[in-house]
Amino acid sequence: MADSARLGGFKVLKDVVRISLAFPKETGRLPVGLFRVISENRINLPYLTLIFDNSFWGVNIVVEACEKDKACRLIEETHGKVFSVNSNSAILSVFPHRKNPDISGRLFETFDQQGLEPEALASSPSAISVVVTEALLSSASRALFEPFSFGAYRTPEDWKLAQKGREQLYKEVVASYQEKRPGVYGLECHEAQEFIQMRVDRHNVAHAGSSLRGFARLGLDLTFLASSPCRDPGKESLALCLPFSESGTYMRAIERIAPGLDITTVSPVMAFSMNGPHFGDRYGIVSELLSSLDRRNVDLLALGCTVASITGVVLRDQKETAIQAIQDCFEVPSITKRD
Repeated sequence: MADSARLGGFKVLKDVVRISLAFPKETGRLPVGLFRVISENRINLPYLTLIFDNSFWGVNIVVEACEKDKACRLIEETHGKVFSVNSNSAILSVFPHRKNPDISGRLFETFDQQGLEPEALASSPSAISVVVTEALLSSASRALFEPFSFGAYRTPEDWKLAQKGREQLYKEVVASYQEKRPGVYGLECHEAQEFIQMRVDRHNVAHAGSSLRGFARLGLDLTFLASSPCRDPGKESLALCLPFSESGTYMRAIERIAPGLDITTVSPVMAFSMNGPHFGDRYGIVSELLSSLDRRNVDLLALGCTVASITGVVLRDQKETAIQAIQDCFEVPSITKRD
């Protein structure tokens, strides 16, 4: 790459376990039961992606290594042995993201060139996070210094020295109390979006994601990005949201850069995002949100949670009901609506 993008930094969370599952949609509209039992057992989810794909839910969750056995037992009791586990995972997050597809595109291009395979990925307004096997963490961290620059950290060695004695940098203090209605800093809603779902080979996620730099050149914001397992063996679902008004332009770009992809779209949709002081370290946040959406019969298309942020996608004609559902369970001081 000819130039590097200047970012604020990157963070690493180690000693975590990724659990992936793809299971049929139950009688209920949302997989509330799965996340309720995780919440009731006080298991925190520092990372989650949830994508609906043709009557199946694809889910990636990350738990701390000490919670692995409990989480796997609970999932098996709730849904059976429908999951896979990587006990040696880590989360690598770069920031700020600001919905800029160029940041995600640079990251994926570098991973693709270095032969590094992300196990899962999710974006928030503040960061883009990838789950990798911990054995690849050193290589992945070093690779970041090709497309990005990080202020005071000129080399990977500078960054490693700065982290000595700060191994818990990624984690914030776990909330010692449970608010009846957790607070958020604000809710942002992007209307008139198109939900695009690509089914790609599991080992080809980074290559498919590299097309995002083309969206940046078109001046488009990326309001949602996440991956999840598919029911099809060896496949992964890569989901994103872009402005519906530019659909023809970016769909031609996708076909040119990655021809032959299995793509489905839903439009119009609304992409929403919010973050709160305890979203990254308090169990039950996802369970409360999904329960509230379910009570109001909202059809959720996708959800991503990473670095204290939640992003999601719903049908646009359900936007007001979705906002009400969010307000039912969170204290929302302000709502910003964008086209």
